[in-house]
Amino acid sequence: MLEQYLDAMIQSMDEKEVCLRKLLEMTAEQETALRKETTDWDTFDRLIDEKADVIDRLDALDDGFQSVFDKVRDELEGRKAQYKDRIAKLQQKIRTVTDQSNALIAAEQRNKNLMETQATAERKKIRQTKANAKLANNYYNSMNRINYIDPQLMDKKK
Repeated sequence: MLEQYLDAMIQSMDEKEVCLRKLLEMTAEQETALRKETTDWDTFDRLIDEKADVIDRLDALDDGFQSVFDKVRDELEGRKAQYKDRIAKLQQKIRTVTDQSNALIAAEQRNKNLMETQATAERKKIRQTKANAKLANNYYNSMNRINYIDPQLMDKKK
């Protein structure tokens, strides 16, 4: 029975690796979308939605792994030697998943910084557009007043 639990935990780690690989790929796609000359916000948003689904799957895998581990922890403590091969395989999987998680965190941080830079540039463009519109409006109003002569009061008394 313990073997089946360990196999289930190893399988869970395998699935988690696949999910993390997908997230890394999607994060790289997001970076590409952010680095384009004109940011592809539609692709970026679509990838956020897709990533949310994969993250939900990761959370379910984590919960399942933790519940199985809680069931077998005490029983496994006394029989480590008997299952050392499976335990070693599981530990290797956990290291791989941890490395992927760290790579994902670093990629997400790069994207966050890139997105902040893009947002700042977009705000600057909006501010400049508003200033240009205001300047054009002021110019238009000034030019309309050039040929306008204020009414003059004439004194007809002599």
